[in-house]
Amino acid sequence: MRSISLDDFVLSILVGEHHQATAATLECLEQWRVRSAITVDLVVNHNSQLDYFTYLEQVRERHPGKHLLIMHADIYFAEDFLHRLIEQIALIEEAGLAWGLLGPAGVSYPYFKIVRNMVDYHGILYPFPHPLPAVHLDGHLLVIHKDLVFDFNKDYRGFHHYDTLLCIHSWSQGLPVFVINLALRHLGQGNVAEWQERSEALGRDLGRVYGNKTIVTSMGPVELDVEPGVTRDFYKQEVESTLARLFHHRTLQDVTLVLRCDDANESSFREALLSVCGQFDKPSRVIVLCSDRLRKSLELECNYFGMFVDIRVLSAHPETIVASEDVLMGCGDEIAALLPTSGLVSFLDATTSLFPNYVRDARQFYVLGAGVENVVAVLDMNYAVLESNRQGAEFEPRLIEGWKTETIEDIVSGGIIPLASFVMPIGTFRSVLNDHRSGALSERVFVFKLVARAPVFFLRRLGGYLRTTLKQLSADAGHLPRLQSRANSYALPIPLHISG
Repeated sequence: MRSISLDDFVLSILVGEHHQATAATLECLEQWRVRSAITVDLVVNHNSQLDYFTYLEQVRERHPGKHLLIMHADIYFAEDFLHRLIEQIALIEEAGLAWGLLGPAGVSYPYFKIVRNMVDYHGILYPFPHPLPAVHLDGHLLVIHKDLVFDFNKDYRGFHHYDTLLCIHSWSQGLPVFVINLALRHLGQGNVAEWQERSEALGRDLGRVYGNKTIVTSMGPVELDVEPGVTRDFYKQEVESTLARLFHHRTLQDVTLVLRCDDANESSFREALLSVCGQFDKPSRVIVLCSDRLRKSLELECNYFGMFVDIRVLSAHPETIVASEDVLMGCGDEIAALLPTSGLVSFLDATTSLFPNYVRDARQFYVLGAGVENVVAVLDMNYAVLESNRQGAEFEPRLIEGWKTETIEDIVSGGIIPLASFVMPIGTFRSVLNDHRSGALSERVFVFKLVARAPVFFLRRLGGYLRTTLKQLSADAGHLPRLQSRANSYALPIPLHISG
């Protein structure tokens, strides 16, 4: 198959009649001499007579057989922008995948994580280097495949939700939508009031086709006014059926779960083991780490679950001195010997309870992402931060929901994210292990070594929780080192679940 090139594309911008001298996108066109690399179709919107839906249809009519690169006029983009676009498309096509629509900001699927590979007026920069399936892309920049058929309602025109409809059309035509990584800055603030008003009209229109309660977009949900008898589900019947058909050649990787139990957490072990063995997708193997004192009693606990899951119990030699903070519990070589040559591995604590989708979501991430084989996935947990806004005041615990965790900065500046939330390729784990042959490998050091080796992506699904109470958190407060953050003083985050 011929490699895609810029000769296959047309770059088009719709610019307001009185904005031509100040449009950021036009400035970049001239600065980077873009016209020498790609065909450019610049459309001036005289007297604002041209709506965006009609504009897209006209560009398609003028350039049949070409992929369209549609940009708003208020974007600053980097000099290597077009090169990186071709790189991202190559990642998708080399993975044996088709595509219908691409863009640098959207809602990834099936995790419903808002990914913005750009800086917009909110100041958000969330770069992720690999393409991910998306149910929605923000319309400031769209890459439209030449085979995607436009089917816009003639009565629904204007400047909002063409991106929503294009994504729906693409999935319904069996062409996946991907959010990709492009370097740019979007200056537009948007018209939220107008977007909400048009969302009501779109909800009525889509309610004739889909029985979903809402369609999720990067601007927020669009509630559907569903007509009686309509049951079609956009996610199940458009998105998931397309993913199942086009991703069938990509193999789901096996997951090994390593469950640690120290002497202090013996009473919590059974609940943790139950959540590990009660997964929708069973782990290929469970490795239990414990002290020599606990080994016989934990082996008895594991006998029953061993009928459903392959469980191996490891403990260090009785004469081996094991540091309390060592996540490998003195069994590094034994763990390495039990792991397969490929697949995924996650370390858990006996105070952890996993939700039943933990293994399934981890496996799906490594199948549905193009080029994510060496990426560490973090399934969101809940965290507690000891915090004070007043100088010299006592620190008080504050719960931070895991889904608000956006970037790896939360690890580097904020402290510890538990290994229980990390799912890593086995090759990455072996690299950390080989680099740490002597001494205790603490959870914090392990996390920093992972960050140094691989990109990290946070999945917007709660993976589970640690059974830690506010009372226990406060009792440990005196032992937590203080870190300075941008606006407040923080202690290291401790994973927290508040019951009730």
